[in-house]
Amino acid sequence: MVNLDKEELLKLAELSALKLYDEEVEVLLKQIKVFLEYTDELDQVKLSKEVAPIRNVNVFREDIAIPTNSKPILEQAPQTKDTYFEVPKILD
Repeated sequence: MVNLDKEELLKLAELSALKLYDEEVEVLLKQIKVFLEYTDELDQVKLSKEVAPIRNVNVFREDIAIPTNSKPILEQAPQTKDTYFEVPKILD
């Protein structure tokens, strides 16, 4: 069983850039312990047979450009330029 104490929780919060208040720490620690106990129970479950991992298959298709009237869509945008959406610059 994984044993998580207050210091480890605070370190995890720091690494995760989370600000935890003192009253939240105890509540969160109890909730995490319940979750860890449950995962320990799941580790004890015996499976009747091994299941092969499912492999994701990427199905490629031909990329076909279809002419579309973009005017109705562009009319809903707050700002447009020619046939494009205009958005604020976020990168230098």
